[in-house]
Amino acid sequence: MLMEKTLRLQHGSMKAIVPPRKTVEIKDYSIENFKPSGNNLLDEWRIKRLSEYATLQFPYWKRTGLKRLLLPNISHYKGPENLDELGIKVIDSLDFEGSDRKFVLLADIFSLSGRYFVHSGVKTLILEDFDSIDNSLVIVENGTLNLVRIVKRALFVGNLRILLKPGAELKLYNLYIGRGMDESSPLISNVFVEAQEGSKLLVRDFYFGGTINAGYFGLRINGENAHSDIRPYYLGVGRNVIDILYLVRFYAGNSYSNVDAKGVLMDTSKLIFRGIMDITSGCKEAEAHQSNHALLLSERAKVEAIPSLMVDEHEVVASHAASSAPVDEQTVFYLMSRGIPKDEAIRMIVKGIFETLKDELNNLDESLKLGGLIEDALGSVVG
Repeated sequence: MLMEKTLRLQHGSMKAIVPPRKTVEIKDYSIENFKPSGNNLLDEWRIKRLSEYATLQFPYWKRTGLKRLLLPNISHYKGPENLDELGIKVIDSLDFEGSDRKFVLLADIFSLSGRYFVHSGVKTLILEDFDSIDNSLVIVENGTLNLVRIVKRALFVGNLRILLKPGAELKLYNLYIGRGMDESSPLISNVFVEAQEGSKLLVRDFYFGGTINAGYFGLRINGENAHSDIRPYYLGVGRNVIDILYLVRFYAGNSYSNVDAKGVLMDTSKLIFRGIMDITSGCKEAEAHQSNHALLLSERAKVEAIPSLMVDEHEVVASHAASSAPVDEQTVFYLMSRGIPKDEAIRMIVKGIFETLKDELNNLDESLKLGGLIEDALGSVVG
């Protein structure tokens, strides 16, 4: 299968005109930075991608303000070194454009950490030992996998590809917690999932901290009766820019997907939310919904919501919604009438937005207390 583009650029005999891609000059890696993995299959795959990488410059992101990037030194390679013939075949089938093709290729070729994991049965897997550049592949053969990724990096460029086979179930929690970041050290994550017939996917993402926190999530529905529930959460503080894109593309009908984003913006933080629900021809009885609801705690906080519905089939259901507003005064008044001070009432409202996420994380494994990560983030900004 060809690379999955974020936007389909052709409709019937018509083809979209693509404006020139704006780029920035950044000190880049070269062939001297390519380090062998010891796995010939993997290295052949990486070398093929290196030729494409060399033709691309880094993107200039106007809305996000990404203008600089200081790449880490490459002294070794570490990634999915146990990749076998099955893994190579799957990772090739899950090729995608992501937030920008340059970043996807960067993580594929120069990764400093990564994992190749084939799962059957029931398991909870926690991934948190990430380096600055990560590339991972997960195949869920059958059963249920609870996968939690905890990314705490000053600089992070990462890929995660997942193949969800027929009837398999995945609960995926991506917790992106940027610390000590500036414009030259963004957190950029690209996740791409293929959901096959009868599979079930639950996704919960949490974006917090840093100056630039950018996430791409792409879902390819490639089988009927697939079901996905995707809920991004965000907490913007300071000068934080959160730039997130969620793409769901249907290649099979009788399937359901919902993207429901919500969060809080404070100070001069900014959210860019792009939602793309794409129902291709032949996908009858597909159902696709997307929404974004932002709570603004500052007059200087900003939301840019860019929803898109692309529907090439009849007999489908598709919708989108977006809103941004300050704290509801009637709700605050109600809490104050019960003896709760105003500041505490606002804290309760803010924390309530993330309560479901905290509960779900704690219910995965009570001994891990993963909901504490969300509580700590909230406590650091609202007390």
